[in-house]
Amino acid sequence: MMLLDLICFDCIMEQVNKGAPKDIKGDPIPTPYELINDSGLYEVNCSHGHKSLTIIDNINFEILFDYSINAIVDGYYREAVSSFTSSMERYFEFFIKSVLKASGNDFHQIATPWKSISKQSERQLGAYIILYNQTFLEKPLLLDPNKESAFRNSVIHKGYIPSRIEAIQYGDKIMEIIEGSLIILKSKYYEDVNDSFDYYGYKRHAEEKIGERERKDNKEIDFACVNIMTTIDVKNGREVREGDGRVGNIEQQTERIMKQRVPRKLTLLKENPNK
Repeated sequence: MMLLDLICFDCIMEQVNKGAPKDIKGDPIPTPYELINDSGLYEVNCSHGHKSLTIIDNINFEILFDYSINAIVDGYYREAVSSFTSSMERYFEFFIKSVLKASGNDFHQIATPWKSISKQSERQLGAYIILYNQTFLEKPLLLDPNKESAFRNSVIHKGYIPSRIEAIQYGDKIMEIIEGSLIILKSKYYEDVNDSFDYYGYKRHAEEKIGERERKDNKEIDFACVNIMTTIDVKNGREVREGDGRVGNIEQQTERIMKQRVPRKLTLLKENPNK
């Protein structure tokens, strides 16, 4: 079961109104946990009795990948394989749209050709291969058709129940495919990748839903926004900082996920705590 470690808008505002503490001994804010959903919008109920809204600044393939790791932690290895596959396919979609954006297309122009292949994974894979080769002048890393692809098909289409080690090995391959591609994509088209992330991510869609509520009720709605630090991360990749706690293979990520499930508290500090 994947629970997101979120923040409470009311708790934050209470501490802001009191004045941000000067050191880490300040009043901690409890981090509420909520079950993952597909909207990016969360009704938060914190331990202080507040009810508020929080949205996440992430994109689907980031969340799907960590969803898979959570499934491994809980012993649902078949579900882990399925979600790893979905994460990879949704990354291919993100790659295609980001490259098209970098080629001068706006998001409305991108929507038209994508619609023609949106329900056909084989055509999406073909588009990914062609655009990757055109962009980087080499073939992309893909699943081995006689190994990982055959394994995936057995799990998804033939009802095979994989072992823990099989799910982890498959996840390691998916991580290599996505992360290797994403890192060089960001290095070449950094601004377009971030624009695509903002356009296709949960945050924009969640804000649109909040806007609809505001117009309906004729009332402004307060909400908090948080970026979930996922294993595969577009904006805050683990490759950026040496010693990032998310570094490591799937086995190591399961250990990190288990530690995250322990309730924690945050402290809101001044930008420079020494002042």
